[in-house]
Amino acid sequence: MVKEKIAIIGAGGFGREVFSLLNKDLFDIVGFIDNHADHEIALPAPIIGDDDILPLLKSLGLAVGVCITIGNMARRKKIFDKAIAAGLSLPKIIHSSTSILTSVPLGDGVIIYPGVIVMSDCYIGKGVLLNSGVTIGHDVVIGDFSNINPGVHLAGKITIGEHTMIGIGACVRENIRIGNRVVVGAGSVVVNDIPDDCVVYGVPAKIQKVK
Repeated sequence: MVKEKIAIIGAGGFGREVFSLLNKDLFDIVGFIDNHADHEIALPAPIIGDDDILPLLKSLGLAVGVCITIGNMARRKKIFDKAIAAGLSLPKIIHSSTSILTSVPLGDGVIIYPGVIVMSDCYIGKGVLLNSGVTIGHDVVIGDFSNINPGVHLAGKITIGEHTMIGIGACVRENIRIGNRVVVGAGSVVVNDIPDDCVVYGVPAKIQKVK
C-alpha cells in the first residue's frame, strides 16, 4: 500500500497529539507547518515551513494532503480553504478505538480522538474536532469547523451550528438547537435552544454574553 504523504499544520499540543493518533500504515507524515512554533519543545517530525509553503507542497513533491490542527475555528476554516485551493486533500483522521455507525457521513478534515461514540443517522461537518470520550446520540448534526471537547455528551436529535465550541464535560439534552459561533462553557448542562453568537454556561446553561 502506498502511504499518503501529509503535513500537519500546527506544531502545538494539538498537532503533537494528532501526530500520535495518525495511522502510520496509511500516512507518511513529512513534517509540521507552523508560523510560531516553540522550538524548545521536541517535535516528533521536522518543521518544513510556515503557511507560505502551503500552495507549494504538491509542486515541490513534499505532500499531497494536510491535517489542520489549529484550535481556533475561524483560522482553521481559512487554512482549510487555502488547502482546497492548493489542490491538497484533507483526510479524515479517526482513531481506531472510536465507534461510529456506518450511516454517519463525515466531512473532509474531521479529527476524531480515542473513545468517541457516534450513533446512527448523524452528520459530522467539515473540519470538526471530536475530542476524547465524546458521546453523540442518534440524529445529531454538527456544523462545519466546530469543536466538541473531551467528555461532552450529546443526546439525540441535537443540531449544533458552525464554528461552535462545546466545552469539556458539557451535556446537551435531546431536541436542542445550538446556533453558529456559540461557546458553551465547561461542565454546562444545556436544556434550552441557544441562538447564534453568544456565550452560555451554568447548570442549567444560561446566556452570559452576546458576541
